[in-house]
Amino acid sequence: MDNFLWVALGAGITLIVGALVWLYVRYWVRTLGQYIAEDERPDGPYRVLRKVQTPFQKVALVEHDDQMLVYANGYVMFGTTEDEDMYGEALIHVPLSLAKKRDRVLLVGAGGGITTREVLLYPDVGEITVVDIDPVMMEFGKTLEELVKFNQGSLNHPKVRTVVEDGRAFLEQNEEKWDVIILDLPEPTLDSIALSRLYSWEFYRLLMDRLNPGGIVGIACSVVSYMPEYYWTIQATLKSAGFHVLPYHFDVLVEHEEDWGYVVASTRPITSGEVRISVPNRYLTPSRLKDMFHIRYGYSKYWEEDEIQTDRNRVLALLEDESD
Repeated sequence: MDNFLWVALGAGITLIVGALVWLYVRYWVRTLGQYIAEDERPDGPYRVLRKVQTPFQKVALVEHDDQMLVYANGYVMFGTTEDEDMYGEALIHVPLSLAKKRDRVLLVGAGGGITTREVLLYPDVGEITVVDIDPVMMEFGKTLEELVKFNQGSLNHPKVRTVVEDGRAFLEQNEEKWDVIILDLPEPTLDSIALSRLYSWEFYRLLMDRLNPGGIVGIACSVVSYMPEYYWTIQATLKSAGFHVLPYHFDVLVEHEEDWGYVVASTRPITSGEVRISVPNRYLTPSRLKDMFHIRYGYSKYWEEDEIQTDRNRVLALLEDESD
């Protein structure tokens, strides 16, 4: 019996050690412990220009093919690349085209200045407030030569007010109202569970209170081709909070093997037929727009009420974790 207990104890210890090693490799070596995760390294030669430990994340500036990539906690956040232009146009121009007014625009999570550049194309925009929690990222968007050239100096424009603060705290602490609110935020994970509070039912109710009549919310919803459940959970949460929603996507499966998901939310019913983009752009052609509002079979899923993101659960973080 004693031998059996020793064998069982040894097996248990082995399993525990194995689990700890797995967690270390997955969450530290692959991501948090590195500025560039192994599976996110650029194809071909690249040069690390700078590494910075900010108050919130590990940031690496990488030069690759005469372009700059900005990594956060091991993964590419954005860059001076063509796909960033595509992403920015899709995120900004659909919601702004649906807004009744565009005088006051709020961008949350936009420290790189790329989405701000797109908003500045609208002459009727009077003021843009850009909120980002990371002061280093905001400073890069304002002063880093390569990034300032790419974002056309948008964060230094006289119409732009920059605020270094958590997006939710900013909205809770003042009662300003906006015509358009755009959320461009990282996905919540089990390592950054606090981000869930920027996707929750409670936060979406707060957004509704901060919109002017006829106002619009635009939300980036990660890669729908990887995580359709994530995409539709955001929509279900918005609907539960009282919004009308219009989902769309931007298919770059051929170029990048990804399909980016987005959603527009409004206090009034909205349709894709109302989308009329009035500013110059490179990628939102009539044929592309038609495809963007056609949601493929397999991207749809009916969600029960208990699968809605709230301040008290981890729905989106768990979905993101399962997709790894």
